[in-house]
Amino acid sequence: MKACVYREPFKVSFEEIPHPKISENEAMVKVIMAGICGSDLEIYRGKRSVKPPLVLGHEAVGVITDIGENVSGFNVGDTVVIEPNIYCGECYYCRKGRMNICERKIIYGVTRNGVFAEYVEVPSKFLWRIPENMSYEAAVLVEPLSVVLRAIRHLNILPSDNVLVLGGGSIGAMTALTLEYMNINVVITEIVSSRVKILKEIGIRKVVNTQDPSADEVIKNYFDGDKADYVIDTVGTSGTFAQLFKWVKPSGKAIVLGLTGHKAEVEVFPLVRGELSIEGSIIYVGDYYDSIRLMRRRDFADKIVKVITHRFRLEECAKAFEVADKGEGLKVVFQMQ
Repeated sequence: MKACVYREPFKVSFEEIPHPKISENEAMVKVIMAGICGSDLEIYRGKRSVKPPLVLGHEAVGVITDIGENVSGFNVGDTVVIEPNIYCGECYYCRKGRMNICERKIIYGVTRNGVFAEYVEVPSKFLWRIPENMSYEAAVLVEPLSVVLRAIRHLNILPSDNVLVLGGGSIGAMTALTLEYMNINVVITEIVSSRVKILKEIGIRKVVNTQDPSADEVIKNYFDGDKADYVIDTVGTSGTFAQLFKWVKPSGKAIVLGLTGHKAEVEVFPLVRGELSIEGSIIYVGDYYDSIRLMRRRDFADKIVKVITHRFRLEECAKAFEVADKGEGLKVVFQMQ
């Protein structure tokens, strides 16, 4: 079968690889659409250690073409999304219900071959059937939306709260759109002008270009002269971490989603004197159910799918990664058929 294979930093190629085989507890999934994530780009840029050659990718929707003898609850022809983090269920963290930080987690596209291929074998426990009326575009975003919902669950949010989202990539955009859907006063910041334009075009109401000399004043006006009750950092750089401290109000909370691997300084004085809370948020724990349920709402899904700005065939994987690496768009997807 054909696949997008990572060979070395900044080099992926469209190659023929052996067709996978399923075990008695797995299903074979023919991939229909798959999305490039920020973690795929970290591997592509050589900033995350993996063992090449490796098929990248973990966000996917597809159709079941075969099932193992022990698989129940699924049939050939079912359309499914893949939950790509395979937890062991036995380690300390799994037994505490924290499967997202499983010590022996297997990750598609990181520790094993991923979904940027024609077919992928998946334990049936990690498949989710999607409704017939859900578009492939909505389905392929179920995984990143689950990441967003996990982050929002960290917040004890009220309708009166102000929320600042740092970073206007696909996760930042989906976070802002979800909070707007909840009628929360949310502002999103972005430094790349082309992305600022896209964020406005897809309907996010309060977008601030941090290159604008008046950016601070604009943010303050959006918050009626106040700061943010909550800050969600979807980038995770020293620059956004500094912005986090700048904008979260005393007694406020910041959630960090970005996984760039950069070091950042902590301003101890405002942290202590303001009794700030800073929490990391990684992937999801039981959030797929709500993500799929939200995507069933047409008015919500129609907004979220606008984050898909570029589509490529799998054989164009080198070009797709070049486009994604430039960061000018939001979500780049492979459309297999």
